[in-house]
Amino acid sequence: MKREHDIDAVIPERTLLDGGMGTALLARGIDLDEHPPELWNAIYPERVREVHEEFVAAGADAIQTNSFGASRLRLKARGLADRARELNIAAAALARQARPAGSVIGSIGPTGYLPPPEGSADLCELEATFGEQAAALAEGGVDLLHVETMAHAKEMRAAIRGARDGAPNLPLAVSMSCKRCGESYATSLGYAAETLIEVMLEEEVEFAGVNCALGPGDLLDLASRLVETGLPVIAQPTLTPDGAAALHRSEFATGAQALFALGVRAVGGCCGTEPADIAAARAVLIEQG
Repeated sequence: MKREHDIDAVIPERTLLDGGMGTALLARGIDLDEHPPELWNAIYPERVREVHEEFVAAGADAIQTNSFGASRLRLKARGLADRARELNIAAAALARQARPAGSVIGSIGPTGYLPPPEGSADLCELEATFGEQAAALAEGGVDLLHVETMAHAKEMRAAIRGARDGAPNLPLAVSMSCKRCGESYATSLGYAAETLIEVMLEEEVEFAGVNCALGPGDLLDLASRLVETGLPVIAQPTLTPDGAAALHRSEFATGAQALFALGVRAVGGCCGTEPADIAAARAVLIEQG
């Protein structure tokens, strides 16, 4: 059930988000074979905080926590399931230290365990896992939860319901990740974008979104379909869309400008976007007044 929240206080119109946390940590030497990014919240907190601070300095109005893969199920594969609560609380605290004023967004990604028919994940366990992560991020002090990069309709629904159970007092944004298929869009698991949009509407999320896999051009087209739903929209294009040449960095600011003009409420970057890209987008917004 949808709760009433003051979404304008959390994500006002024309909010500029941050960019790719994973990209930034890779540049700082993280070895993904040795550590998942979320473990750096505990072992190298100063490096995670530094990334947040650079995005804030670049002009980001709101930043996302380093907790994309910090669900118990996802951490289980690395032998870290029992540290889920700790790492999520730390992620929220580090982001808040870098952004004392302004919104901190709790990032929640897929678990890596697929519901039927693609897999055999238990839906109740998925809901509980998402609920635990949402509760820990709320305890750490985030202002908004963002379930992102969703590719499976059933997991999306489980994530929404789990997050609402775990953190009933926080508004919820939900983003899908799609690729272009001719004139339409679908997730990597074959779910049509319209199917996931239907889940967002049925579950009455506060913000609908699209992130990753698409550069600003295709993402602009898909975001327009989300805007038509009447929900506030979050869009986070990537600089390195799958199967395409790397985007020229000058295009990111232009793409952000076009997304805002379309009516998207919040724009940031996904894979490959750096503080320089956010700074370029901020410069364009300032120029526009």
